Amino acid sequence: MKKSIIFCALLVLFCSCSNDNIKVITTDYQGKWELYKMSGRLANSETTGTAMEWQEYYSFNTDGSFTKSRTRNGVETEMSGSYIISKLQEESFLELTYKADGGIIGSCYGNKKEELNILPHSRLSSTWKNCDGPGLEYEKTY
Repeated sequence: MKKSIIFCALLVLFCSCSNDNIKVITTDYQGKWELYKMSGRLANSETTGTAMEWQEYYSFNTDGSFTKSRTRNGVETEMSGSYIISKLQEESFLELTYKADGGIIGSCYGNKKEELNILPHSRLSSTWKNCDGPGLEYEKTY
């Protein structure tokens, strides 16, 4: 009898933990993430706000879809696709897959994919900077 009670208690504990993990994933990343900082390879090349070359944001939905919008020189470009959350060692990433090719995909590979490193304090960082792209950092808007 005692073993049955312990087994039931552990089962309830594990089930409740797994539901909490799913809830955190969907609510932490859904919503709008705006570009707030852009940097280049040169020292002191960091820009913010209206001084950046372009303005852009991502909107992540709970169903695993996203939209990316970029406004540059008064022209707005929008693309969409799907995303998953992956983990490599201690780092977590949003892996984006676009429905079509386009000029606003910030990728090292040119394969309709883009990765965003998940940082603390509701921030994302594009991995495009790893292959001579600009350093792009985003923050969640509420």
